[in-house]
Amino acid sequence: MSPSLRSRVRQAETSLLVGPTLLWFTVLLLFPLGVILYYSFLTYSSFSVIHEFTLEAWRTSVFDETVYDVFVRTLTIGATVTVVTLLFGYPLAYFLRFYMSQTGGIVLLLFLVIPFWTSGVIRTLGWYPVLGRTGVVNKLLVSSGLLQEPLGWLLFSPFSQIVGYLQNYVVFMAAPIYISLAQIDPDLLDASETLRGNPLATFRHVTWPLSLPGVVIGSIFVFVLSIGNFTVPQFLSGGESTITTLIYLSVNSGLNYPAASALSIALLVVIFAFVYGLTRLVDITEISQG
Repeated sequence: MSPSLRSRVRQAETSLLVGPTLLWFTVLLLFPLGVILYYSFLTYSSFSVIHEFTLEAWRTSVFDETVYDVFVRTLTIGATVTVVTLLFGYPLAYFLRFYMSQTGGIVLLLFLVIPFWTSGVIRTLGWYPVLGRTGVVNKLLVSSGLLQEPLGWLLFSPFSQIVGYLQNYVVFMAAPIYISLAQIDPDLLDASETLRGNPLATFRHVTWPLSLPGVVIGSIFVFVLSIGNFTVPQFLSGGESTITTLIYLSVNSGLNYPAASALSIALLVVIFAFVYGLTRLVDITEISQG
């Protein structure tokens, strides 16, 4: 086979392998995003969209002081949920990696996926009989004599939001971290012990740096999913809005697609900035090279 023919065959093979993925990416991601971006510059009037270009949706829906406060609240929730999930997910992944067998760790990690067999709405509403004023937690505290009256802040509060997010997303944090920890060469840990490094020093200088790709991937998962979640702020926040609830209300209350599109694009820009910043700090491709 001549070099030119061999080159054409390789190009054809590459096209056949990459073509379906590129088509899928274009049709199901780039094209819908293009439509949303297009609608964000259209004119809205009386429950209808007029195909006349304007910046009104951006001015009233994104660059507005009230919406700015909602953006700050949404990002604060996302950052808080990410940190709390990391505090719970990292010890969980560490325990499954170093105190369980490989098979046992994977099996127990998969058990965290079982709640996803039910609807997200059901998982969220399931906290009502647990955290409500007449729920299980308050009844136990009152009946045991620890409290004279039920706690009102357990439900419809920032606490209940964090609990709802934690239940949904701890597996998205623990799984990538577990994969990173599983790829650490045990000889490195033995070398640290040989050099008289105590467990804290070994974790600080060996385990933690080598697990950072998993931490970053888990943080991206949790942050993106939490600021885009609708059910938790809708049912557990007690009325506080996030960007996702504003998007829902824009469409559900007045069919204001330009406003919803503008908010969606703005939120997407924030997500891209967050992901770009984290991937510049840590090379997440290392997790695929282990």
